[in-house]
Amino acid sequence: MRGRGWLRRTGRILLALAASWTLVIAALSIRYVNALLNPPCPIGLESPPPGFEPVEITLPSGPRLRGWWRPPQNGAAVVLLAGHGGTRDSMLPEAQLLAAQGYGALTLDYRQCAGRPVGLGALEVEEFHAALDFVQAQPGVEWIAALGFSAGGAAVLRGSLERPEVRAVIAEGHYANLWSEILLTPPSRPLSLEWQIQHGVALVLWARLGVWPGQVSPIDSLPELSPRPVLLIFGEREAADAQAQAQFAVALEPKALWIVPGVDHGGYLQADPAGYARHVLEFLEFHRGTQQP
Repeated sequence: MRGRGWLRRTGRILLALAASWTLVIAALSIRYVNALLNPPCPIGLESPPPGFEPVEITLPSGPRLRGWWRPPQNGAAVVLLAGHGGTRDSMLPEAQLLAAQGYGALTLDYRQCAGRPVGLGALEVEEFHAALDFVQAQPGVEWIAALGFSAGGAAVLRGSLERPEVRAVIAEGHYANLWSEILLTPPSRPLSLEWQIQHGVALVLWARLGVWPGQVSPIDSLPELSPRPVLLIFGEREAADAQAQAQFAVALEPKALWIVPGVDHGGYLQADPAGYARHVLEFLEFHRGTQQP
């Protein structure tokens, strides 16, 4: 009897320890996800850059987001989505490069600037659709492309599946799959502390985003975009983690891949302005020329 009582007490203690540890992992995961989904909205430009005009776009879910819009001079326009927690200023260098060649360009704040949590590329498809609706309604727009970086790259790849009016897609530095991205930061041994927190983060994200991270999967969207052309851009130092070659392999023609030498995550235009301009502009010009409006 005494032995059984000791076993019961030990069992209760172990269960209490396990429950306490689970609460610790849950608390750490919730704290991390809250910080991740609520980045600050940086103070940006108040006056529009030369040639651009300020616009405001309302998402169906309610937030009103500011943007910079440059009307096209050649009948073509590009919707640009920044990376995690981006603003309308984040992709201005790329937008100005396009504008200098006659392209229309729209950049947009993300929802954290309206006091809403962001979505790591899962929720930002809504921003993409709203931006497309705006651009499509503008006079002089006959051909539309999309360019997204990181979470924005994931959003334009996934969002373009539902929008056949997007005639070409450029995606930069985006993850292949959000679940695999969580597991890669950093790679961990099964049941290690990192492994437990990664799984806790995935569960919290599932609850917050309303979709399992494994379903947020640009690599699965790529083959479905065909026959629309896709240009993938990655830095040399991020290419392996982002599964750049695997993403390129599953995409169907027409497709192109540029690995920027010596570059990590982002800054491709700044690292190689001539190379960036050549790859992006030649891609757009070629496919715009081969597609009827």
